[in-house]
Amino acid sequence: MKRLLFISIFAIMAMCATASAQEPVYCIDGVLCTLDIVKQRANEIESIMVVNDRETLSNYEKLWKMNENALTSVICITTKANEVQEEEWLVVDEMPKFMGGDLNTFRMWVMQNVRYPEEAVSKRLEGHVIVSFCVGKDGYIDENKILVLSSPDKLLSDEVERVLKSSPQWTPGKQKGELAIVKFTLPVNFKVVNSTNMTFDDDNMTSDDDQSVNGVERIEVVSFGK
Repeated sequence: MKRLLFISIFAIMAMCATASAQEPVYCIDGVLCTLDIVKQRANEIESIMVVNDRETLSNYEKLWKMNENALTSVICITTKANEVQEEEWLVVDEMPKFMGGDLNTFRMWVMQNVRYPEEAVSKRLEGHVIVSFCVGKDGYIDENKILVLSSPDKLLSDEVERVLKSSPQWTPGKQKGELAIVKFTLPVNFKVVNSTNMTFDDDNMTSDDDQSVNGVERIEVVSFGK
């Protein structure tokens, strides 16, 4: 693969040299670099393009603070997207905080904001929705990293996702003093019951079901069926 990339690069260099006595300039993802750096990063190369139109070259000259007409051609190299992904931590030195509290505070917030979908109630759809999500370095839940691990029905998991996406900003976590991405798992249990099956203790609804999933306390979302 490297050999093919080098052949492509040198073929482009030859074309540029034919068009101009000046050697081409290289850039990787818009950053000016040398041929040695290109060789070192050969495995990361996604595409190679030659730029020689005056307007684009002028923009590069301004970007790199060069004199006007200093460039005759630029070999633009684009690297593979998402080549390196940032680490997602399960436990860090300083865990993210939600409204000054911990994951329990967030669980209570979710419980207050989840609504049992009417269609799910009418169909008596019940069960555990288990999702994982990441609190980013900016303190917000990354919508692209919300993952439904299990769900009895899309109506229920969609509601959990809706609430997670509306989450206020957290205080981000830190590992060794540096901001870190932290991953959580959250179980939410949906249950349709008759009022006669529930008991009330200190204004809290309780049932005999286990209140945890794999050791993680879950949220109970109850709707009184007709």
